[in-house]
Amino acid sequence: MMWKMKRLLAFFLLILLLFPLFLLKLNFAQEVMEEEQNKITQAEENAEKIVPSPKDIKESTGIYVFVAWMWIAIIVLIYILRLKIKEVDRLFYIRFFSAKKK
Repeated sequence: MMWKMKRLLAFFLLILLLFPLFLLKLNFAQEVMEEEQNKITQAEENAEKIVPSPKDIKESTGIYVFVAWMWIAIIVLIYILRLKIKEVDRLFYIRFFSAKKK
């Protein structure tokens, strides 16, 4: 019972000693973040606007073709995975990998 009290007291003392340190670091981090945000906003004001978009119909079509191929690849891979799972289930049901062999 005494050791529980000692551990509890040590835990509370540890919290009381470390908590102010975290508060100081948190305040310092907020100050640094505010300075960085001020620098970023100044840089954004000076920078010109760049609109991310395809320049012509060829680039636009290329984007759509790429997205379509990605979806087709995902669907094919899921189909192959389902076939592999069905095959493993079939082998399991016929007890192909069982320890007892006839």
